Amino acid sequence: MLLFRVLAWGLTFLAGVVLVYDLISWAMNGSFHLTDVGTLWFTLDANSLQLAEPAVARYLHPFIWHPVISTILLWPAIAILGVPALILFWFGRRRRSSIFRSN
Repeated sequence: MLLFRVLAWGLTFLAGVVLVYDLISWAMNGSFHLTDVGTLWFTLDANSLQLAEPAVARYLHPFIWHPVISTILLWPAIAILGVPALILFWFGRRRRSSIFRSN
């Protein structure tokens, strides 16, 4: 459970960083748009993004890259980071023991 909570906080922090970047970009440019995963990945490491497509197509299946991963790369980075964080928070929550409950 602790590992889930630590990962959830890490993903929440990264989603917050991306949100702050989007808000600063909005303040500077005057137009608001959410950074998509593909742009974020390209900004962080363009070479790995360019190598990922042929690797997935060659060693797994071309179908996995073009309709599946390429669609996910167009989704907002906040959602891709935030939704797994919420799921990890839910799985990492502390559960109350039924022994100590009073009905």
